[in-house]
Amino acid sequence: MWMVIGEQRGTPADRDERTAQFTHMAEVTRQSPGFVRGCWGADDDDRELSHALVVLDTLEHARALRRMVEENVSGVRLRIMEINVEADVTA
Repeated sequence: MWMVIGEQRGTPADRDERTAQFTHMAEVTRQSPGFVRGCWGADDDDRELSHALVVLDTLEHARALRRMVEENVSGVRLRIMEINVEADVTA
């Protein structure tokens, strides 16, 4: 699996506005081919900075998502990472 890691300035200060922005981002991203899961949130140290972590099933799908975001969103920094090891909570 592959992860697209995003960072962008301009996160709204208002909590409800942030939630609306992240919800919209999630709805758009969820439609991407190969989408597995994602997380969106504001940086704890710099509340104007937001982060997105999106897991996709293949490198091709991760690259396609990166291209789509770069074509439609300004001021975003994106990286692609291969997921080599995962850890979950154990019961």
